[in-house]
Amino acid sequence: MKPIYQKLLPSSEQSFIFYEEELPHFIVPWHYHPEIEILLVVKSTGTSYIGDSIKTFGPGDVCLIGESLSHWWKSDNEYLEEGSNLNMNAHVIQFRQDVLLQFISLPEMAPIRLLLERSQRGIRFTGNSRLKIGKMIRQIFQENGLKRISGLLLLLEAMSNEEEFEYLASSGFSKSIYTSDFERFNTVYEYIIQNFTRPIRLEDVAQQAYMAPTAFCRYFKKRTGKSFSVFLYEFRIGHANRLLVETDIKISTIAHECGFNNLSNFNQQFKKVTGYTPQEYRKKYKL
Repeated sequence: MKPIYQKLLPSSEQSFIFYEEELPHFIVPWHYHPEIEILLVVKSTGTSYIGDSIKTFGPGDVCLIGESLSHWWKSDNEYLEEGSNLNMNAHVIQFRQDVLLQFISLPEMAPIRLLLERSQRGIRFTGNSRLKIGKMIRQIFQENGLKRISGLLLLLEAMSNEEEFEYLASSGFSKSIYTSDFERFNTVYEYIIQNFTRPIRLEDVAQQAYMAPTAFCRYFKKRTGKSFSVFLYEFRIGHANRLLVETDIKISTIAHECGFNNLSNFNQQFKKVTGYTPQEYRKKYKL
């Protein structure tokens, strides 16, 4: 589960990477790259892991992912089954911020500079913004050369003005990317991903950072702005959200699969994070 570094190379004829991907399912595992990424899901359903965020995705979803932010688009299991007739399709744009450096330093580009800063947490567009941005991305893929580049700048301008969006990774997680000890923090995060479905002892996770538990608690709070226990609860509940919406699994079973041994504690923590009981959340979003 360690995020792999992905080296992206534009062709000799372009400074930015534009490609349409059509495969049986998303194939790149959890990874990161210095390029900023814009992705439009044309066809496929699954789960996105972006920083410490877990979200479902489907056709029409649009995300802006900042540089070096770990992410993974994982197609649903039915796409992975042998003999499946399903396939995925996505439009992907990737570019390095330094390529735009001369443009975005202009006063007129201030909104785009702010957008790229905000993209460090990952952004998913919602509502009418999702439809508008998706349409613009499709139009860009109909163009070539300079028209495609100008289309990208107009797309970024439109994104910077939209108000219907949600952040994905927590502010604490995105800040940790740019610290000198990102590798240590990332090792801790890998351990959480691999073990969140079962009890995690503070001593065990602290050992991943080669720290005593008390020192680790201070370290983790400084990096994320949250205690480790709160971070772990929120991560587990993010996974529970998906199971509640996409399956008919009993709530008691979901609680167990997300690492809660006590149903009462699960219900309490779930409402604290989402504002709903698990039953209310399933009723609201499954419809």
